[in-house]
Amino acid sequence: MDSNNFVDNVGVGEREGRVFSSIVKQKYFSMSHGVGRSGDLTAEQPKAAGSSLQGKLCNLMALHALKLSGLENVTSCAVLPVATGMAITLALLGV
Repeated sequence: MDSNNFVDNVGVGEREGRVFSSIVKQKYFSMSHGVGRSGDLTAEQPKAAGSSLQGKLCNLMALHALKLSGLENVTSCAVLPVATGMAITLALLGV
């Protein structure tokens, strides 16, 4: 995992993530997240300990919010990173 390369920190963001826009880089603190290679979007990524932790925390917070809103039978959820291209694709597929 990334933590074996840096004794004092654990990185947040996949290695293959790239941010081209300086505006986006500034807004999101240069953090980016690529889809893992395991085929399971919610699986831990062996070379991205920080991203795996960030994803699990986000999913737990979203699940808690769903339960607070009255959806008590919900047992799991997945919050996925979606950029502009994927958002447009999903919107067009939903028409």
